[in-house]
Amino acid sequence: MKKFSVVVLFVLLLTFSGCCNSTGSVNLYPNDGGKTIAEFGGVKLSDKYIKTYVDNLNDYLKARYNTPERKEELMTKITEGELVAMKAIKDGALNDPILLSQIKNTIARYYSGAKMKIQIEESVKVSEDEMKKYYEEKKETFNTPAKVKASHILIKVTESRDKEAARKLAEKIAAEAEKSAKDAGSFAKLVEKYSEDEGSKKRGGDLGYFQRTEEGGSMVKEFSDGAFALENVGDISKPVESEFGFHVIKLTGKKDKVEKKFEDVKTHIENTLKTEKRKTAYEDILESYKKELGFKFDKDAALAIEISVSENAKSASESFDKNQQKGKLQKPVLNREQLEQLRKQQEELRKNGGDQDQNVKIQLNKPAKKQ
Repeated sequence: MKKFSVVVLFVLLLTFSGCCNSTGSVNLYPNDGGKTIAEFGGVKLSDKYIKTYVDNLNDYLKARYNTPERKEELMTKITEGELVAMKAIKDGALNDPILLSQIKNTIARYYSGAKMKIQIEESVKVSEDEMKKYYEEKKETFNTPAKVKASHILIKVTESRDKEAARKLAEKIAAEAEKSAKDAGSFAKLVEKYSEDEGSKKRGGDLGYFQRTEEGGSMVKEFSDGAFALENVGDISKPVESEFGFHVIKLTGKKDKVEKKFEDVKTHIENTLKTEKRKTAYEDILESYKKELGFKFDKDAALAIEISVSENAKSASESFDKNQQKGKLQKPVLNREQLEQLRKQQEELRKNGGDQDQNVKIQLNKPAKKQ
C-alpha cells in the first residue's frame, strides 16, 4: 500500500505541475497519444505517459526492474497505482487537507529541483578574480600545518615529591634516555618504568602527531614548544615543565608544512563560491515569487499554532540540542525508546514530503586530552 501511495503522489505531482488547461482545471489523465497500456474508468494510459513515470525512477530501481518479468511487475504496480488514485479521487481524497499538504509539498520540491534549479544555475557564475580573492583571504586555511610526532615520560609533582625532586628525577631519566637513544625500544622501557601518564604509558608514551599549540594544536604550549624545538627524529629533550609536571620528550616523526597553490585548490574554491551563490540565488528567486504572488506572513498567528509533542520526544530533543551546543557528547543521552521515537518522527517527516536527506546524527566524542 505504501508503494501505491508513492505512485498516487507522483501521478498528482505530474498532473498538478503541468497539466492545467486554459480554465485552470486539472486534467488528471492526459492522453498524449501512443500505444494504450491500460484502460479504466473511461481513461487510457499511454506508453508515453507511463514512460514519464519510469524515466523519473532512480537508476538502481531501473536496473532492478530491467528484465521482462520484473518490468511486467513494475508496469502492473504503476497502472494499479493509477487505478487506486482514480478511486481515491472519486471518493473525495482531494478534500483531505493532509493529502493536499503532501501533494503541494511534493510539487514544491519537484519545482525547486527542476525549474528553480535551472534559474539558479544560470545565475551562478564565478570569475577567476573572485576565486583568487577568496584564495588570498583564506590562504592559511588551505595549508597543512607542520606536525610532529612524539612520545614522552611524565613525572608528576605530588604531595610526597616536590617540584625540585620531580625535576631531578626527570633529569636522571632524560640522561638515561639520551644514553640509550640508539637502542630500539629503550625509550618504551623507560616509559614503562617511570612514566606517570597512564594513558600514553600503554602505548610506549606515544602521543601521535600534533601541530603547534598556536596553530590549533591540542597540547599545552610548554609541551608543544619543547617537542617542536627538537630538530631530528630520535632526539631527546631536557625535562620540559608544564602544568602536568615534567616531561621527557622523544621526537618520533615530523611532517613539514604544506602550502597549497591557487591552482591546487581552484576547483574547491569554485565549488564553495557556487554553493554560496546558489543559496543567495534561491533566496532572491523566492523573494521574487513572494512579490509576484503578494505573499504575506503573520508571524504571531503562526507561532500561536500548537504543536503536540510526546514527553519522550520532547525530552530526547532537548537533550540532543543541549549536547549539540556543548560540541561533544560524553555519553549517549538518548535511551532506546527515545531513539525509536526520533526514528518514527523522521519516518513521518518523509511520509509527509519532508526532506528525505535529513537524518538525525548523534556523535559520541571524547574531549581532547591536553598534555
